[in-house]
Amino acid sequence: MNLLNPAAFLFALLAAPIILLYLLRLQRREQTVSSTLLWRQVTMDREANTLWQRLRRHLLLILQLSTLAFLVFALIRPYMNVPSEVSGRSIVLLDASASMRATDVAPSRFEAARARVRDAINSMGANDQMTLIVVDGAPRALSALTSDKLQLLDALDAARPSLDAANWSAAIALAVATGAGDEDTTTLVFSDGAHADDLVRLPGKARFIPIGNSGDNVAISTLTLRRTLRGLSAFVRVTNSGPQDDRVLVSLRADGALVDARALDVPAGASAEWTIGNINPNVAAVQARIDEAQRNFLAVDDAAYAVNAENTMRHALLLTRGNRFLEQALAFLPGLRVTRAAAMPPDAQTYDLYVLDNVTATLPARANALLIGAQSVFTPSGIFSNTDYVRTELHPIARNVDWRGVSVLDARRVNAPSWLQPVIESQGGPLVLAGESDEDDSQRVVLITFDLRRSDLPLQIAFPILIANSVEWLAPAQGLNVPLNVKPGEVVPMPEGTRVTLPSGEEVVTGRRGFAQTDGPGVYTFDAGRAQGAFAVNFINVSESRIAPNPNLQVGSVSANAEQVESRPTSQREFWHWMAGIALVLLLAEWWVYQRGLPTRWRATPRP
Repeated sequence: MNLLNPAAFLFALLAAPIILLYLLRLQRREQTVSSTLLWRQVTMDREANTLWQRLRRHLLLILQLSTLAFLVFALIRPYMNVPSEVSGRSIVLLDASASMRATDVAPSRFEAARARVRDAINSMGANDQMTLIVVDGAPRALSALTSDKLQLLDALDAARPSLDAANWSAAIALAVATGAGDEDTTTLVFSDGAHADDLVRLPGKARFIPIGNSGDNVAISTLTLRRTLRGLSAFVRVTNSGPQDDRVLVSLRADGALVDARALDVPAGASAEWTIGNINPNVAAVQARIDEAQRNFLAVDDAAYAVNAENTMRHALLLTRGNRFLEQALAFLPGLRVTRAAAMPPDAQTYDLYVLDNVTATLPARANALLIGAQSVFTPSGIFSNTDYVRTELHPIARNVDWRGVSVLDARRVNAPSWLQPVIESQGGPLVLAGESDEDDSQRVVLITFDLRRSDLPLQIAFPILIANSVEWLAPAQGLNVPLNVKPGEVVPMPEGTRVTLPSGEEVVTGRRGFAQTDGPGVYTFDAGRAQGAFAVNFINVSESRIAPNPNLQVGSVSANAEQVESRPTSQREFWHWMAGIALVLLLAEWWVYQRGLPTRWRATPRP
């Protein structure tokens, strides 16, 4: 045992005046009486209260001296050096990735890691400091460097596991900014070690506390829908990332009703596939779920959802004098019904998309249009023939479009408004432009500045991809450009005021920055007034579904974990508060004895 404040032993000298009070007694005035028979008790009292007398046993004296002794022990602050996770300054990296939701350690890896961190906080000495960093897709500090245990425990209780992969590179950068690498700072990593190879770059003193003991897990890794002649067809893939073969029971539900269920044998480290046909084409969404498995420790990847966008039919008006390539490209797009005409019909207001192929026409207000070649919407200013490809800008209509093999004979320069921006550019000018109107953000336009028949674009693989991307961007299947499949935590662009219904049934209204409450997997429905639909949030992450822990993860320059370290750090474990508590109890006992009087066997010595 060691002392932090040995000078406080001087307070023990206060025992002297306490004892002196019990040695000094009051002198009484002498009085002559005729007989001592009736005054025998007074004679005994006089003998007991001489000025100096032998110190006798007294309960109050014992209680008072004991109280003083324990108070002195509390003031000198005794402590013992005990093994501890922390010593000095510590930075805790708490893994909150999806794999930490695994339940091979009860109740989960994350809760087991939280318990270890809580023990580390409680073992901190008076001079120890700690900061907490939770590591998920966006690592962040939960607390500043502090020695306040209550503040650290409150921050720890607020931590939650995510559905992201851990961004260890960002966590290392944050730890370095906090002080990792300093001589008197130790970084503690509480993790299962899965997919954490970047931790080898962690500077300074570091220790790894491994969590988890099994890699058994099966997951729904794929769920897709497609239209067939007999309705909808669903494709399900189940992946076994564990080291042992497993047999799982998988069910498929459409709008909550059971469609089919099947037992699949999934080899270790491989997948099993299942195709279900004849599904009602009018269903809104389907769900695939693993209902039973022999070895499965991660539940969040046991279900997947898919929204059926095929039951939403879009109507397009194609104005052309004849273009077989364009007509076929549009005809093969699912959920799009194309009406061909040579001139604008009387019912032109009823279409979702207008395609003008070298035709002059007046478009309705707020019309979404694909304009090809000569048209009257934007005024041409000339023709250029230097059409060698230069670059492609990032835009949804250019996704997976390879323009490098496309040849164009000539194209038109167009006096386009500022909101119509080049997407594919050549040396002479833009070949494809796209944008949203400044006056009405619901109006979108794609402009191809050349005649398709004066190029080989219709013969290139880029042509159907460009047309499909353009139609999807101009006239989304659900009336809004909302993706059908969203990752957890992803922000979905939506107009302000859109009502979104969560899988739980709760309804929220979006703000100006879209919808960001995509934390849980499931089907979300939305109502934006002119457009209604749904999208699915899925946790399909093959990497995070591989939950096998890595207990021998190398952290920093030395590969060692907390159980392998021979000389663990020690912390000063003080117990002055116990001494102060005992002193308080003794003080209360002394007060109670004084108020109630001494017990009979302690009354031989009168109270001063």
